[in-house]
Amino acid sequence: MKTMRTRIVALAAILALAACFAPAWAGSVPEPQQAAHPKATRAEYDAYQAANTEKDPQKKIALLDAFVSKYPNSEYLSYVYNDYWQAYVALKQWTKVIEYLDKLLALPELNEGAKLEYYYRRAATFEYAYNAKSPDLADASTKARDSALEGLKALNAFPKPAQATDEQWAAFKKQYTTQFYNTAASASFYLKDYKAAADNYHAALGVDPQQPVDDYRMGIADLQESPPQYIAGFWALARAINLKVPDAEKVKSFLRDKIQQYQLPGCDSSLDAQVSELLTLSQNAQDPPAGYSIPSSADLAKVREAANIQTVLADLKAGGDKAKVTWLAVCNGQFPEALAKAYEMNTATPDAFVIKAAVGITEDELNASTAPNADLKIAAGQPNVARLDKDSIFRFSGKITGYTPDPFYMTWENVQVNPEDIPEEKGKKPAKRPGKKP
Repeated sequence: MKTMRTRIVALAAILALAACFAPAWAGSVPEPQQAAHPKATRAEYDAYQAANTEKDPQKKIALLDAFVSKYPNSEYLSYVYNDYWQAYVALKQWTKVIEYLDKLLALPELNEGAKLEYYYRRAATFEYAYNAKSPDLADASTKARDSALEGLKALNAFPKPAQATDEQWAAFKKQYTTQFYNTAASASFYLKDYKAAADNYHAALGVDPQQPVDDYRMGIADLQESPPQYIAGFWALARAINLKVPDAEKVKSFLRDKIQQYQLPGCDSSLDAQVSELLTLSQNAQDPPAGYSIPSSADLAKVREAANIQTVLADLKAGGDKAKVTWLAVCNGQFPEALAKAYEMNTATPDAFVIKAAVGITEDELNASTAPNADLKIAAGQPNVARLDKDSIFRFSGKITGYTPDPFYMTWENVQVNPEDIPEEKGKKPAKRPGKKP
């Protein structure tokens, strides 16, 4: 999520500091001594020292190339390769850094501490050396994943050094473990092994939960699994937003869009409430609690298939999870015939009637009501609706566009009142009463 320039500067700093200040227990390559390499000639030693002490990275690499050409089997190769990768760090040539770290890791004489340090440096370089457009991405990702997992094995097998405090060792292991898991995750993602990517990001977050970019990437991997792991993915994206991932507002819009595609709710406005609830719930938990779910489009389709005005009113009035799912399904849904009792008529303009009414199932229920529970926005072209009196009971059709659970209240739009329930003159009863046969 960082810019490439920022990432490159950050990596150069990390690797340069690692080269200078690697812990003693990590087995950094020491300066060569001629006496320790009796097979090497004085000329060979001097040639290496000339390359080793050169400050200009381009000139250093030229001297190292000349040395390797002249002494391909030199006892100083470990020192030479060590100089190579550091010179390429200075030049920001990351694939060459990896090339020479691999050469070091292939040397049989390398001790376990040095191997561990080079596994780490290789892992830290991978994402800077390769991206989704790299022509050799598959091969590079396979090697990066395998190397990172070998690094984890090396770290787990490495004993706590006697000179390290518990705090130092814990910090060291946390840093290295997190990097190895992150690299294995990124490489797996490039290989389209999304489950392995999500698992490795999850493992990294188990070590260090304050990694918003890891949560973001884990969420993306979850959503690309086959089948997609929607709930885990949504939760991880919400965690990333809570942790202030870069471009958090864009990630929030992305999360909203993904929930919309997964759910296909009746009203898009319900998505904002769901995102807000998800952000609140995920603030203090790395994983969703057992049994947590977000209704899918299939769940909502089942509700719609069975829905009628009687079941919908019952479900919405009951509140709780059932009401939430029902509302997601029926919001903006059209109902052909419902029953209402008028409480207040708003006739500010001829074509903009709003009736405050109690909506229910039976006349007895409505007669027993004491207050409205809905706004009925009358569709244009029904001026005769003004002839309805207060306390009139009438049938209507329309779509539910708003709902609050407590206090229970609905908004209906595009309402069409049954003409048979409208009196010919104000103050008279209609020719046909709702629910009564002529």
